[in-house]
Amino acid sequence: RPDMLNVHLVPHSHDDVGWLKTVDQYYYGVRNRDQHAGVQYILDSVVAQLVAVPSRRFVYAEVAFLARWWRQQDEATRSLVRELVQEGRLEFVGGGWCMSDEATTHYGGALEQLALGRRFLRREFGACGTPRVAWQIDPF
Repeated sequence: RPDMLNVHLVPHSHDDVGWLKTVDQYYYGVRNRDQHAGVQYILDSVVAQLVAVPSRRFVYAEVAFLARWWRQQDEATRSLVRELVQEGRLEFVGGGWCMSDEATTHYGGALEQLALGRRFLRREFGACGTPRVAWQIDPF
């Protein structure tokens, strides 16, 4: 209705691929006194919650962490995640290996990391894994 305000909430997680900690420290949840993060657990819980509650949706951007997590999953989990992607309940945004720093990154590096992430998504999820939304929520 014209007199209504529409609010869109987008469940997501921004997972730095290196910033205050190393990639490994972010992924495994090490050195949490510096910053509380354990990306593998985020992905585990997102998948579990999407399965448990069919009305839930989630968007994910950092393919570097997704690819690492993906390699550690069994085929049953991979199949389940592919199904979530096909249903549009798990959607990839941006599609880059990481989210580029906009202040200091050369355009060639930004394009290459974007191509790397999108190749992974295409290989593992086909056309359903292709991002339909640009996502740059952590610019510097």
